[in-house]
Amino acid sequence: MNAIRVLSKVVIICLILWAVYVSLSAFFGVQIYFPFRLAEAESIPYHRWQSVRVTGFLTLSLFMILYLLNTSCAFSPAKFLEIYFVIYTPTLAIFTYQAGASHDEYMMVGIFGTVAALLHLANREDTRKYFRAKR
Repeated sequence: MNAIRVLSKVVIICLILWAVYVSLSAFFGVQIYFPFRLAEAESIPYHRWQSVRVTGFLTLSLFMILYLLNTSCAFSPAKFLEIYFVIYTPTLAIFTYQAGASHDEYMMVGIFGTVAALLHLANREDTRKYFRAKR
């Protein structure tokens, strides 16, 4: 396994642990947003809510369009994550800019852009495998 794949898996494991922790905390009334900010002291910024919401809609729209076009191709879970983060990164950048958020908020754009790039590099071989001509 090459270094990019290992690095992408480590990043994904960290995101899984973060997502499960944040989800379980929400059941106990504790709201946390990335990276580890408690929302009790401050509300979750509106531009972050909007970027996740719009990214969800755009990702679903993409897959619905692929369905309508009768595109029957298999996507690995890592490819789905890549697509989600590729859509999320510019969406977050646009909403962060529109909100006039502080410069440290742009760090999130860089983090998720890096995640998207790592997933893209790690998935290149898998993508070729799915679209390779079968004989």
